[in-house]
Amino acid sequence: MQQRRQPANGGGGGGTAGQQEPLNEQEDPKQAGIKTPQRRGCYFSLAFSIGSMGLACGSLWQIPNSSDRISLQRGLVLTSLGFIYFVSLTDFCNKYLLETKHGQRFRRKYRLMMSDVLEITNKIVSAIQASFSFLVGLIVCKSTCTKSFVYASHFLMEAYGWFGTAYFMYDIWSMYKVHTQKIADKLHLLRITKGQNQNTELVSNGHPANGKVNGQSSGGNNNGSTPGTPHEICDYDGACVQIPKDGRWDFLKYVLTHPVMMIHHVFIGTFGLLVVTYIRGGGHCIYSYMFMMEFSTPFVSLRSILSTMRLKDSRVYIANGLLMLATFFVCRVCMWPYVMWRYSLAIEAASMWAAMCGLPRGCLVSIAILFLPQLYWFYLMVLGALKVFLPQKRRPPNAVLPGTSAATPTPTALANGKN
Repeated sequence: MQQRRQPANGGGGGGTAGQQEPLNEQEDPKQAGIKTPQRRGCYFSLAFSIGSMGLACGSLWQIPNSSDRISLQRGLVLTSLGFIYFVSLTDFCNKYLLETKHGQRFRRKYRLMMSDVLEITNKIVSAIQASFSFLVGLIVCKSTCTKSFVYASHFLMEAYGWFGTAYFMYDIWSMYKVHTQKIADKLHLLRITKGQNQNTELVSNGHPANGKVNGQSSGGNNNGSTPGTPHEICDYDGACVQIPKDGRWDFLKYVLTHPVMMIHHVFIGTFGLLVVTYIRGGGHCIYSYMFMMEFSTPFVSLRSILSTMRLKDSRVYIANGLLMLATFFVCRVCMWPYVMWRYSLAIEAASMWAAMCGLPRGCLVSIAILFLPQLYWFYLMVLGALKVFLPQKRRPPNAVLPGTSAATPTPTALANGKN
């Protein structure tokens, strides 16, 4: 009697649901024994998300002057509403893809595993937050920069500083859940691979011949990195990490193995969005450019989503990649030099370098923490673009390297354990 496959659970990402195979594209859910009820639980999460955003906007409706400050009590309420908004929005996206009829059809079409669903949800929420941030920065820039480049303020900057800090704290946990689910899915694929060692589709070193198992990627990331061994996974930031034997990866270990992303999120979520808005109480024209840096994030998120859907060969992926490079270079790499140039004009400094030297040491350290990771990520993007537009030609397996004889073992042979 054929064993029926249970549907994936819409929970956070652990347990047996995360270890299930993707649905076959030709498989009929009814014939496979999969129940596909029209669950409406995801729409309650959507209602919570919309309601929390509505309450946050309503709390700002009665502020009379644009230069008024946000009180501590109102700021804490905005942060709480921010947590509700981003968590409920994530829950809605996960449940929609995992439980609804349209979501299951989407998963079957692109053969998405649980970790793929969680990663797509993470990128959707990231793109929405970035759109809000850019919109706030644009409004504040138009309102304050015409008054005073250095001293003007706007309540919307402080308000979203409180609301947006919840996102960066939430996103650290969300990325951790994606990471642990990738480990669970990869271990599941390794078990499948181990059970198919006699299959002609597998090569001698244990890797799938086409780099996939049951249509799934064997662990590459969205920046084009490829794991060196079948017991590694690659994250979005280009780092390949070893899968633990027991499959467990605690939160502290994840934080320690992703220092660049952790420093960026903690800095933006605490100092960047709270201290510079609530304590500083001015200079919001300058800070508005920092918010507008997020203009490139939706393109970065879309690139990751298309990669997860295995559409790297599509024209949409290539066009989005070019837009991502252009917007990231303009909004994140060139933004700070432009802001410093505007600042030097505002204070009538002799040069931009003289204006920077006159800044407090803490301010210079903050700029470095914010700016240097942008250069690192842009470097990774350029490498990924070069792999797309300048693909390396693969050598035949039996090809002899220049300067070696047929008897000399090649690096590929040595990597496979051949002498």
